[in-house]
Amino acid sequence: MSKPHTHEGPGQRHATQGPGHEPLLFWFDGEPADLAAPPDWIEGPGDAAPLRCVALDWREAGRPRTTEGAAAWLAQSIRSWQGEGPYWLATDSGSAELMHAVALQLLGQDQDIAFLGLLGTLPAPVATAPSSRSRDLPAWSIDPDNGVVQRLALMATGAKVMSSTVVREPDGTRESLQALWSDVLDLADSQAPQRAPELDYQPLIKLQSGAAGHVPLFCVPGAGDSVMGLRDFAAALGREWPVYGLQPRGTDGVLLPHTTVEAAARAAVRAMESVTGGGPVHLAGHSFGGWIAFEIALQWQALGREVLSLALLDSEAPDAAGVLDKEHSHLDICEQLAGSLELALGRPLGLFRHQLAPLSPAQRLAALHAAMTRHGLLPTRTRPDVMEGPLQAFGAALRASYRPNGQWIRPVCLVQADDPRRSAERNAQDQQRDAEGWRLWAPQLQHWKGPGNHMSMLKPPHVQDCVDWWLAQQQGVNRPATPTSPQQKTKDMGVN
Repeated sequence: MSKPHTHEGPGQRHATQGPGHEPLLFWFDGEPADLAAPPDWIEGPGDAAPLRCVALDWREAGRPRTTEGAAAWLAQSIRSWQGEGPYWLATDSGSAELMHAVALQLLGQDQDIAFLGLLGTLPAPVATAPSSRSRDLPAWSIDPDNGVVQRLALMATGAKVMSSTVVREPDGTRESLQALWSDVLDLADSQAPQRAPELDYQPLIKLQSGAAGHVPLFCVPGAGDSVMGLRDFAAALGREWPVYGLQPRGTDGVLLPHTTVEAAARAAVRAMESVTGGGPVHLAGHSFGGWIAFEIALQWQALGREVLSLALLDSEAPDAAGVLDKEHSHLDICEQLAGSLELALGRPLGLFRHQLAPLSPAQRLAALHAAMTRHGLLPTRTRPDVMEGPLQAFGAALRASYRPNGQWIRPVCLVQADDPRRSAERNAQDQQRDAEGWRLWAPQLQHWKGPGNHMSMLKPPHVQDCVDWWLAQQQGVNRPATPTSPQQKTKDMGVN
């Protein structure tokens, strides 16, 4: 990834702009900063210059194929320059869709967005069916030609004007532009957006209470899945085990999913502290949840705490792919989710790529829902939009890349399963590749090929074999746990 190029006006303050705000970022598509930046807006005497210009050039990395890919790359670039929010972001009004997508990416990393600014005349909204990218975000439009400032509800498809005011009549001078921008910042400061609900998300769901004296197990489900898919795993352990699920954010279709493994793990660590008080834990993760469980282990250890065991349930090895190598279109995501559902169902879903390709996103969702109800995976009384949350969470997981920042030197258990759609030779090759890949990060990896497939391994009768093998590796590690914190906050979904 190329480093951002910064362009700063004479006398510009490095740490603040306006009354104590973080720097504002400007980005441009492959243009040198000294050509793309509007100097009347960023240069000024003394500390009047309000912006730090950042020209982000993705030509070295390869042009993104999707809006989500472009946004992920830009968010990564922005954070390489300013590591933590709150972020004050601005770009030209023609990039409103990209601005919206970048903000979603940063919210998916639990970063606070203080300001979204669009310079110039706002494009008219485009009427489309609701989607995971239709989330309204507060933003501001600034038209320097007539001094009009608009409060917006920004969406991927355009923006709705909430209020409009003429801040000051411009006279074409640099000073008037500087004053206009300063007025905009003051106005935005007086109407600060509410804290995003994603930042207060609570993922803990109690699957079973267990008995006193047992260290709790925390489980992370796979991409787009619910912790309810792990109830059979919890039951197979025995009633004495306290088991908690860490529900991925966004599966409800209301909140945005996490867009990085690290952010999801940080949220999980905060939640786990409310149960353990920082005491020892067991961890398990299925599929993409294995990446999150591994990252939780690293973060838990970095806090000086103990992870007694770590189980990876048919989880691919982490990769070094960049965000532009993990781009997936809406069609790709629907096709891969259909494939996962076929494994859970144990037979073809009857939904193929060539059928989905000509459809709109809303039509694909309806086709997916119809196939699931036809095969009994969903009740017929449900609506197609019930799958919007799982689909967007599944897509966020597919697009996520993960490279651990260190090794886990304690034992790790990897349970692998065959894919019935592949040959025995191909399955053996894939499992060996994943075992070797995990061993780069977990030198003491123990792996075993269990019964069932990627999904059925978590269901009877196969789940008991998986649990029995895992328990056999844990001889002597279960010991009294730290008492539960009185601040514990969980949803109790257990039956005992």
